[in-house]
Amino acid sequence: MTQDKPFAGVVVVDLSQGIAGPMATMMLAQYGATVIKVEPPGGDWLRAPARVPGGNTGVTVSGNMGKRSICIDLKSERGTEVLRRLVADADVFVESYRPGVVGRLGFAYDAVTALNPEIVYASVSGFGQSGPHAQRPAMDPVLQAYAGLMAEHGTFLDGPHRLITIPVDLTAALFTFSALSAALYGKRIHGKGTYLDLTLLQAAAWLDLHALHERLLHDGRLAPQPTIYGNYRTADGEVFVAALNETEWTRLRAALGDDERLVADRFRPYSALRAPEPHTGPSAELRALVAELLLGATTAQWVETFNAHRIMCAPINDSLTFLREPHVAQLGLFAQLTQPGIDSPVPIPALAGLPFREGDPRAVAPLAGADTAAILADHGFSAAEIETLLQASAVSGPAEPVPVE
Repeated sequence: MTQDKPFAGVVVVDLSQGIAGPMATMMLAQYGATVIKVEPPGGDWLRAPARVPGGNTGVTVSGNMGKRSICIDLKSERGTEVLRRLVADADVFVESYRPGVVGRLGFAYDAVTALNPEIVYASVSGFGQSGPHAQRPAMDPVLQAYAGLMAEHGTFLDGPHRLITIPVDLTAALFTFSALSAALYGKRIHGKGTYLDLTLLQAAAWLDLHALHERLLHDGRLAPQPTIYGNYRTADGEVFVAALNETEWTRLRAALGDDERLVADRFRPYSALRAPEPHTGPSAELRALVAELLLGATTAQWVETFNAHRIMCAPINDSLTFLREPHVAQLGLFAQLTQPGIDSPVPIPALAGLPFREGDPRAVAPLAGADTAAILADHGFSAAEIETLLQASAVSGPAEPVPVE
């Protein structure tokens, strides 16, 4: 074990698919664990948009870097015997099937602990393993809608919005990683494994918590907001700007050229204009005046001016513009990583304290089944046994490349 590989020696058998489970186990791999991604024939369902069967996409890269992949047909007896061999040598078992499915395959918690009593076992699901919604199919936008995120992130003008940045999945991945890390720490001290019931629902609840508390404290409404706290059009784009109090409003007025209209009596004191959305009266009028002034210069000019006056602001970038930001480039936030099955490098941001480096095996995501034969050999299968399993389609290796016309 080294400082950048605290989980060296930990073996993870990862049956999870989608985003939350795979990203959590990817993080374990980045910090030194050996993660064996067990995929169905043809690969994880997220590989479907790939150019070749079992290939990579941007999402499968970010979820599978540093892992090894084996494809197993768990509906076959020979396939389940292979998985039993893998489980017997593992420290962690992760699955994300709909509740009950993994049990029908023969790998419920009791069955797995019978093979390996000290294993850490994690189930990642949408609504949990029990309760009236346990069997409902779920993914990130389902939980955004159910937990209130769509409603809270909409506006009074155009209604609920789905956030395409999959915040529920990503938060669930972080929660799963932290839970697994804590369980492994506990196992290292006490020598015992545990069962973890991890859900997208829990992640969504935490993401919505700020809005929930505001509504509970303000008679069902969101908390009053400062008048200048939002997005504004400029001469060539948009900018976010905020003035939270009198001091910041004074600085913002100076940045806007101390236009005399901004100091009218009806706008004093600034703090008295704070109100729930949608703002009306003098607050709405002041917003309109600021909006008019911001049309007089470009986004870059306003950001430079606001920064000089110590005003909270940012250009409203899209993802590609963010990637090209000079500050982001100078920090080396993203590594451009070559990946099998993808023609151009894939940008991946560093994890906490752990940048990715081109050429490092931890920075490569395998194709589905890329390591099938090697994993079987590592677990005591002979060359003849491996060939028999392949011929019986109990396991499979990477798909043959599809010729490009």
